[in-house]
Amino acid sequence: MVGQTDKKRKKLRIKTKLSKIQFPEICPVCVNEAEDIVFVTVIERIGPESYDSSSMIKGSDRASVSLEAARGATTFPVPTCLRHGSKSVRSLRTKLFAVVGFFVFFYPILFFLLQINAAFIYSRPIIEPIAGFIFFTLLLILSLLYGLFPRALERSLRFENISRTKDSVEVVMTNSDYGKRFLNLNEMFSDSIKEDNT
Repeated sequence: MVGQTDKKRKKLRIKTKLSKIQFPEICPVCVNEAEDIVFVTVIERIGPESYDSSSMIKGSDRASVSLEAARGATTFPVPTCLRHGSKSVRSLRTKLFAVVGFFVFFYPILFFLLQINAAFIYSRPIIEPIAGFIFFTLLLILSLLYGLFPRALERSLRFENISRTKDSVEVVMTNSDYGKRFLNLNEMFSDSIKEDNT
């Protein structure tokens, strides 16, 4: 099987030049041959989390890339495989799905909670309200996970401590094979390398 399967992975952290950064023509998750492109937009911020995972944009959406660039952000084209590419990353639509799911499923959950309460007070059957409560709670959890849980690409490749003025960015990778290839491409412009155990 290609890629890492051990639970014990090392994070490879590479500090490199923001303007000179290059990405290998393989997927950061599974190191299969790249067949897709995901545009990752990084925005300089204070604190360790320096980029927003919602900024991963489909390769075909050039207008969004231009708008992000106009905001003063830096956008990187990251080659990926089809499985972990633009169809699998979170977008504004998937996040909106989680918000809508919360509002749609919250009220039935509240209704069934009141029904459970009424069943205790008035000695009514409790199985139906409990079943409804469990059903809608599961739907709510699934919609939140779908919309808010980081995808494989977002967990495998992160950007931290971005400074446009210093022309530097720290790239954190969980796949050591990908990290080595990334380092080979960016070795001339890399300042420091650190490995962290997860």
